[in-house]
Amino acid sequence: MNSQYVRFEVFGCETEELTDFWEKTIEKQTKHLQTEKERQQRSALPKLRTEWKERLEKRIQMMKTQNEEPAS
Repeated sequence: MNSQYVRFEVFGCETEELTDFWEKTIEKQTKHLQTEKERQQRSALPKLRTEWKERLEKRIQMMKTQNEEPAS
């Protein structure tokens, strides 16, 4: 038998420990994702982006009207 492929038996108590470990890991990750999502929802960034977008649009419109007035 090739020594590279040694099979180890997994006992019942070890599988319970593994499942507990992964369930806790998944639970932690889920909580982290939820808190991150809540943080992003409370963020003022989307409001700031819309305000700046409106300002830029007004500025562009003002520049266009200024360029059109001398030509008339």
